[in-house]
Amino acid sequence: MLIAVPSKGRAGLTTTNKILPNLCTFFIPESEYHQYKDLIKNIVCVPKEVRGITDTRNWILENTDDKWVVFLDDDAKNVGYNKLEERKTKKIEIKEEGFWAEEFLKFFDMTEQLGYKIWGTRTESSPRGTYPYKPFLTRSYVTASCMGIVNDGEYLFDSEFKVKEDYEICLRHIRDKGGILAVRYLHWENEHWTTEGGCKDYRTVEMEKDAIKKLIKLYPNMIASAKRKANEFTIKLNL
Repeated sequence: MLIAVPSKGRAGLTTTNKILPNLCTFFIPESEYHQYKDLIKNIVCVPKEVRGITDTRNWILENTDDKWVVFLDDDAKNVGYNKLEERKTKKIEIKEEGFWAEEFLKFFDMTEQLGYKIWGTRTESSPRGTYPYKPFLTRSYVTASCMGIVNDGEYLFDSEFKVKEDYEICLRHIRDKGGILAVRYLHWENEHWTTEGGCKDYRTVEMEKDAIKKLIKLYPNMIASAKRKANEFTIKLNL
């Protein structure tokens, strides 16, 4: 299993390496190696001709022998689960590498048993949406902030999407396979849109809007609505 963390322009700002220092591998532009080399234990340099997060994800999938690949964002901040105690929810933070390795492997096993190729966790730590009696959903999309892909060549990210590439691959997978493994009892939350570098250097509201329009055109019967939240757009599925 490869735990891949794409990163660009964030040397000294990353946090995921502090949670999984031995397990994760950072994939960085080769021009930034000297900025990262003393801060990150496991590094792979991505060739300069590979640009943007979508092409970087595909390069990782196409250049590893690992059948199971987990994608994580580089700026994780709250990772763990919400525990229900006497009608109140308590946030439990987990930063033990062994725990996450075991959970990720379990999710891949479950994914393959279901005939799926993709799983993902929640990306918000708020109690809302935890669903304590529904630890897993299958008719929901996940994001590449914490996403596992069975890397057998069947699924790559659509290079036409410079943003929302994770939305697109999920919708395509649900259309093809009938569902996806969405893990609701764990969250892997990150500093979305706030940390300098990475996608923030080029992502704009207009790009987000255009990507949503393309998604609706490609999957008109699967998307019920789209709404803007701060600088990005989210979708509600019609499944």
